[in-house]
Amino acid sequence: MSLEFPKISVIIPTFKRPLLLKKALKSVQDQDFKDLEIIVSDDEPNSQSEKIVQEFILRDKRIKYVKNTKYKHGPNGNKNNGLDHARGEFITFLDDDDELLPNALSVLIEKSKQGYSHVFGNCLIEENGSLKEEFSGKGFTKDSEVTKKDFLMAKFYGEFLSIFKKSLLKDHRFNEEFYGNEATLWVHLYDEKSFYIHQALRIYKVNREDSVTLGAIKNSKRVYLGYLELARIVENELLKSKDKDYKKQCASYYKMAAYYAKLAHLYKQMYFCLFKSLWIKFNTPALILLSLSIIPNKIIIFLSKIRVSLCKN
Repeated sequence: MSLEFPKISVIIPTFKRPLLLKKALKSVQDQDFKDLEIIVSDDEPNSQSEKIVQEFILRDKRIKYVKNTKYKHGPNGNKNNGLDHARGEFITFLDDDDELLPNALSVLIEKSKQGYSHVFGNCLIEENGSLKEEFSGKGFTKDSEVTKKDFLMAKFYGEFLSIFKKSLLKDHRFNEEFYGNEATLWVHLYDEKSFYIHQALRIYKVNREDSVTLGAIKNSKRVYLGYLELARIVENELLKSKDKDYKKQCASYYKMAAYYAKLAHLYKQMYFCLFKSLWIKFNTPALILLSLSIIPNKIIIFLSKIRVSLCKN
């Protein structure tokens, strides 16, 4: 085991969750795979978490505590800060309110030895403190190799736990102007061989007060920018490969960009994205959004919530 160049860097971005952070840290410490470093990147200037992490460091020199003073505050900037301090051959991210299941890292590393630069598994959902048998990652039913096309076509979605070679990112980083939209970085993980393991390796907690949906609405301009970038990535793949399979997903991303552009009151950008969506592949959702484009945002959000509710039932 090399502390100077560990096999895995576990990056835990944190913000105002000191008690949950303790559980996340403990779940990494309890892994049977020990050749790792644990980087806690803190996005809070006057943090209660620092004292907790320093107590862990006294007992475990693999842990490093770093504050985000270089990047814009927010999830993406904080993750970039963690990446800057990572020395491992492989990288994994763990949210500060989630936990690794036993042996998770060793399962992923063993598979990587078969020539995979990116290996990922599923997560169990914990809802309101109750652990369910449901997987948070959707689209898979068994172990399988995964291609970049699978990713760009959104054949799978949701929350997973992955390890990937740091070299895959090169100089690429999370875009700090986006709210989420991590897929614009994750696309680089599929430049080499990827493999999915149909096994739960992490606990993913849902139904927290800091709802992702509410956050997306509040940060609609940043979400719009992310979907616009995703649409352009898929459109570039469509033009390069001439593979018409990409049309549907490209149109869908432009439609999502239009939706959040409307919420951000960026009407020129909204109409541009809607017409791009309809031009690439005529689709009913974009047509409906176009017909509703003059309706107030509150009604659009309400209708969207009804649609999501109906789709779940």
